Amino acid sequence: MKPPLPGTNDYTLAFLDLAACIAGFGAAAWAARVWSGQPALAGAGAFQWAFSSAIAWLAIAFAEGSSRDGLRRWVDGFFTATGSNLLVQYGLAYLVGIPPAPWSIIVLGSGLSLTAAGLLRGAIPAAPKGEREGVLWLGYDSSTPALAAAMQESSVGVLGEGSSAAAPGLRPLGPPEQLQQVCEYKHPRSVVVSGMPPGVSLGQLLRLHYDGTAVDGAPFLCEAVLRRVAWQQLSPSDLLFTVTPITSRPMLAFQAVYKNLIGLGLLIASAPVLMLLSLLIVFSTGGPAMEHIECLGLQRIPFQMFRFRVFRSTGRPSWIGSLITRLRLTNLPQLINVVRGEMTLFGPRPVRRIFVDRLVELMPAYVYRFTVKPGILGWSQVHFAEMGSVPEEALSLEYDFYYIRQESPSLDLDILLRTLLPRSSASTRASAAPDTASDS
Repeated sequence: MKPPLPGTNDYTLAFLDLAACIAGFGAAAWAARVWSGQPALAGAGAFQWAFSSAIAWLAIAFAEGSSRDGLRRWVDGFFTATGSNLLVQYGLAYLVGIPPAPWSIIVLGSGLSLTAAGLLRGAIPAAPKGEREGVLWLGYDSSTPALAAAMQESSVGVLGEGSSAAAPGLRPLGPPEQLQQVCEYKHPRSVVVSGMPPGVSLGQLLRLHYDGTAVDGAPFLCEAVLRRVAWQQLSPSDLLFTVTPITSRPMLAFQAVYKNLIGLGLLIASAPVLMLLSLLIVFSTGGPAMEHIECLGLQRIPFQMFRFRVFRSTGRPSWIGSLITRLRLTNLPQLINVVRGEMTLFGPRPVRRIFVDRLVELMPAYVYRFTVKPGILGWSQVHFAEMGSVPEEALSLEYDFYYIRQESPSLDLDILLRTLLPRSSASTRASAAPDTASDS
């Protein structure tokens, strides 16, 4: 669930979470009662306080997830506690007539509980750092410079082939066989291993681990630091167990519900725009308003993806098509696919059926991409937009695998904010080319 804190155990963390939920919902119930002029802990108010606290505690204390920073943990916990309380309490009210807490208390209490949990955890002193400093890179590949830059930690150097052309700040130290001598002289805090360089045994790495030197695999570090899964560096067995969601099934089901409800609301709200643009396309081009593109979705089940037709029959863009492209509304009709259950709001971009077989032949791991529904917005789309580069399927797959594993409300919110507030001017370019393998 949450990353453990030094000097604590799971029982201590669970107790802290319980105390935070009791305090958070107690404050929310007290504020609601005082605001309405009623006794703070009278009858139903006390029951709602205790019941809401228990549900929120069970939701956030036993939720599965990865190690996330404070803000992401707060967002995920807030969605989990709020959604669980709303589903359970209003479901019981419908089934057996138990009066639920007002939604305002549930929302406020969840927010206060997560804030209190963060404060309590932050009050626990961190373990003192050791004398070891710096990272020793054992092996060198294309991800090493990006990892070194993202970690923002001093580097001892690089041992391995190709290290002579290492990026600035990564000093070549020689062949991998010198691992023991370099560690005895430099005393690195951790060793990051890319593959298994020749001349290095698992026994050597185990001895380093038992001597207090952290040993990390570069592919797994990529997920934590670069927020993508370096599938090309994983063995088939590692890949089988790595590209699986770490979020619990109930949480995934809850996320599917809120995404579908939001998609339905967006479709209803955008219906006037959809109809207006469709009429303008028909009148200006004399053809259909939408294109139907055959793509593969969940479990490689084919479906027809909708998008506005921005080109005339001659292949040249129409004036309304150019306007739709500039406004980035080409994929607005995909909300219909979301409501029909073929797509979702967030996920890997849909891929045309005619390209899938070839991509699977070139990259067998590509089949894991179809363990989730394709999405209108995605983790790989925002990253390539920020880089201002053309999507590369191999690198795009690394970001897609990360989303499959880390799917959460906070990650969806991150994607939405990056889409609405792009970090690079390149992200404002909208592509409507009809012959690409994937359509975002």
